[in-house]
Amino acid sequence: MNADPLSGQFDFSTLPDLAPLGQTLFRKVPIGTVVVRLSDSQILLRNPAFRHIADDKITTMSALIDTSCVDPKQQEQLRAQVRHAKSRADREDTSELPELVLDLKGADGRIRIVQHYALMFHKQGIAIGIFRDISDIKRKYRALQKDAFTDELTGVGNRRGLMERWNEEIEDDPAQAIGFLMIDLDQFKPINDTYGHATGDNVLRSMARRLRKSVRKSDYVVRMGGDEFGILLPGIESRTMLDTVSNKLLAALRRPVTVDTLKLSLSGSIGGGLYPEDGKDLAAIMVHADQSMYSTKKKIPARKRSQKPLVTIKPPAP
Repeated sequence: MNADPLSGQFDFSTLPDLAPLGQTLFRKVPIGTVVVRLSDSQILLRNPAFRHIADDKITTMSALIDTSCVDPKQQEQLRAQVRHAKSRADREDTSELPELVLDLKGADGRIRIVQHYALMFHKQGIAIGIFRDISDIKRKYRALQKDAFTDELTGVGNRRGLMERWNEEIEDDPAQAIGFLMIDLDQFKPINDTYGHATGDNVLRSMARRLRKSVRKSDYVVRMGGDEFGILLPGIESRTMLDTVSNKLLAALRRPVTVDTLKLSLSGSIGGGLYPEDGKDLAAIMVHADQSMYSTKKKIPARKRSQKPLVTIKPPAP
């Protein structure tokens, strides 16, 4: 005599054949779904929702990672997940690929932001991958995040953005060397005192643009406040490289700035810190860079720091 199922449990013996239901769900669910063969990453099945996310010409997960995923860091994260899951095949019947946000380029050229999650069934030799399009939600979040992490005056990052970027870098690769440069503009105060804050603001904007153009796209320029800037340099190779970047930035800062009828000449003092050599967290690296910067700044004669940085291009209209 069969015992009654416990409360909250299904009696599976009474259920009809689930195959047609599964097929219907696979076709109708508005979330991209694929079935992938583990041996060669071939995409065996894809539902209609997935066709809105990736080109039908993409026939393997390897090709999807290589050609559709536009962010190299995301590519490596997904590859690492797959390698880790496959390495556990002899110990587990199933392995999970944790949720990962990917930027994928579709057949129409649009970049879609998706949440990816997958389960590998090692004995069956297949994986089921889920791709949930969260583009609208994520873009709104990124827009809010950009506003929160951007300096309103210059358009570069702010202190909050610096901390966020630092956390991302450490989370992605805790063992990497990370450089940080602290930059203080010399001869800036006389600009505000003599020509007003509107001119000073234009100078800060110009200097922020120069700093951003003088470093790699992967580097993060931030305005620390007033006339101080910082630059986070992930994956820096050595202190020598940090010195090379500093010299390049100093040369860029020395070029005159044109504001209306004025040609203003100023310079900067730069100090650097290197993680993990000079400190175990961002605060320690910033202190080291700040001390290094002010040590450099003390070597500049006081007269040179306070002189008016001005050449008149043409006389102002009477």
